[in-house]
Amino acid sequence: MSKINTFRRTPARRNTFRPRLVRRRTEATPEAYEAALQLVALIEQHLAAGTRHYRTKSGELLRTLDQVINAILEDNLLLEAEDFGRQELARAA
Repeated sequence: MSKINTFRRTPARRNTFRPRLVRRRTEATPEAYEAALQLVALIEQHLAAGTRHYRTKSGELLRTLDQVINAILEDNLLLEAEDFGRQELARAA
């Protein structure tokens, strides 16, 4: 007697893995690096002298250089133009 194979062969699955292309990091130009250093020095000077206050978009006061830099990197720093618009709205209300 012959046995019948009852196992079904599943069709071959395609490999769906596709590697993501990673952009190569380009070296920052010396001009951009120098501009970043000047910006950090200016922010540090403002914080030390208390001549300018930095806030997040939610209104939280940023007291340290690290907080301000993190807010810049996260695009969470309140810009003066946005702040001016809020002040105008508050005056109108």
